[in-house]
Amino acid sequence: MEIPVPDSPSPVDSVATFAADLRSVRLRAGNPTLVALATLTGISKSVLSDAMAGRRLPTEKTTTLLAEALGEDPAPWVSRRTLLASAPPTSAPTADPSGGTRVVSRRRMMLAVVATGILCVSLTSAAWAAAVLPLITVEAAPSPSKPGYLPYADGVDPMQTVCREDAVIAASDQRLDGAVQVQMMYSKTCMAVWGRVTRYDGDANGEELEMRIYPAIDVESSRAQERSAFDLQSLYTPLMIEPDVEARVCGLASMTKDGVRVELGPPQCI
Repeated sequence: MEIPVPDSPSPVDSVATFAADLRSVRLRAGNPTLVALATLTGISKSVLSDAMAGRRLPTEKTTTLLAEALGEDPAPWVSRRTLLASAPPTSAPTADPSGGTRVVSRRRMMLAVVATGILCVSLTSAAWAAAVLPLITVEAAPSPSKPGYLPYADGVDPMQTVCREDAVIAASDQRLDGAVQVQMMYSKTCMAVWGRVTRYDGDANGEELEMRIYPAIDVESSRAQERSAFDLQSLYTPLMIEPDVEARVCGLASMTKDGVRVELGPPQCI
């Protein structure tokens, strides 16, 4: 697929159109699964999924490896991705009291801050605290949810929450000579942990995957989260919120092979 590389970002180009073009190339390449692409590129399935869905602009490395895996010349894709990355950010949406969404420009936000400072001069220190501190608190505190997402909490599917947006692989290990990968995911925004187990042996049909996460100091904790399912190549556990940054969380996975349970230990802890 030949992609024109303009001298400046096209006004019609966007992360969404970039992702749509990636999906078109993927279809032309035989529509390989994300698992297959992850194996070819060495990029995690969640990162590839975000790139294909347009949830975020992929890095230069991801763009290069993905284009090569799909049989494309990576140079035009990387050039286009660079232009998109250098485009000015759009204004951030803020909540509208009427229930809709309005866009507030950086300049208007700065003017509002200056106006607040002038007003504060005429207030007592107590009145200033009452007027300004709530604004600071609202700005600093992360939103528990966004439209279209579920509030994050113990037992919630991480893919239905904002936690997925800053998810990182906190620990990862291959088991059974690379046939299975066990990972622990973490979101700083949500202060949440969840586990992921993926099999690459091609034998998911009729077989079971299972994973359980739990506090390291209490294997049988009631806060533990687990999930099991048949006929899946990969599954996530529900969320476990852990606000104590000193606490450790562990995950233990298993699967069946020809109907026989195989433990994928030892535990993966972060």
